[in-house]
Amino acid sequence: MKNMLTYLKKYGNLSFNENPFNEIDALILSQISYMNIDLFSNDENQEVFVKDVLNEKNAKKLAYANMTRSGNEKFCKCFEKTRRYDNVYFKHYCNKLDVLNAEQFFAVSFFVDNKIFISYRGTDLTIAGWREDANMAFQSVVPAQTDSVDYLNMIYDLYNAPIILGGHSKGGNLALYAFLFTSDDIRDDIINVYDFDGPGFVDESILLNSSYLDNIDKIKAYSSTVSMIAMLLHNVHNIQFLKTSGFNVLQHDPYNWHITGNNKLQRIKRNSAFSRYFHLVINRIFSESTDSEREKYMDIFFYIATDNPRSSLLDIKRHPFRYFRNIRKRRKLLSNENSKFFKNFNKFIFKCSKDVFIEKFGKKRRIPKDEE
Repeated sequence: MKNMLTYLKKYGNLSFNENPFNEIDALILSQISYMNIDLFSNDENQEVFVKDVLNEKNAKKLAYANMTRSGNEKFCKCFEKTRRYDNVYFKHYCNKLDVLNAEQFFAVSFFVDNKIFISYRGTDLTIAGWREDANMAFQSVVPAQTDSVDYLNMIYDLYNAPIILGGHSKGGNLALYAFLFTSDDIRDDIINVYDFDGPGFVDESILLNSSYLDNIDKIKAYSSTVSMIAMLLHNVHNIQFLKTSGFNVLQHDPYNWHITGNNKLQRIKRNSAFSRYFHLVINRIFSESTDSEREKYMDIFFYIATDNPRSSLLDIKRHPFRYFRNIRKRRKLLSNENSKFFKNFNKFIFKCSKDVFIEKFGKKRRIPKDEE
């Protein structure tokens, strides 16, 4: 399969004059924001050349506690052999983890060929990050979205230069949110927004205002064959579906995205039948439940699922038996009211799935006995 790593090997020695900045470069810089590049900078305002950091020697440290650890280690080894990004440097990284307010936010600015690429990190392995994702199901604005706008405004005020926004998963959502909620003057100077498989918004009106409708051509949105993340909430209307590999949600991983021989991500005509079914189920759940019900369900879910708000998914991996034992304990500690609500809402989710399945595929027609 040809993917980002193939691109680095084939085009990694071409300058941006020889091979202009394209969507795969945007995906590459979005992926780099997942890595621990801030560990190699003494000051958030220090200029750090990417080639001085991304190499085989630093690979394990860069990829530690990453969602795609193995892929990122291979990425660093390939990146080291390229010349394309020799003059690309980063600065102004912002790394914020607020457990009390359930916020996980990371943004960094890459200076590329007289342009600035602002890359927003998607969800990491922290419980706070996953909780913030869940809060998007009932909050019209989460803290990371507010910070995404503030970060964009700060960079523009500092440089007043053409900007490209991008990010993968929640990072794509943050890039799009920042674009839609910055000022008109800044929005005019933004070249493109690359939303790589980001979820949508709980507030549909966001996609009905002029900041979106007048700038659709600047928004480049992509999702996988078995698109699930991008099917969450109300999303943009111009999503391009890509040929991807991997089982189900693993297609969310950019290393499983195919590329063509002409610097493009490989398109398909439409997402899979399962993806379309999943989208209908999510819409049914949201249309037949209230924000307060979804909030209460998520509160209970994360109470059951969380050992420590400061923990990460790595802690679960290290001590899986203890983790699931504690889940059972916390489940038993629920009040009768919360236990009943949680059980009934799970049944409601299952019912929505079942009802949509029946409506979409229909019941099998029974053959009358006299026709047998």
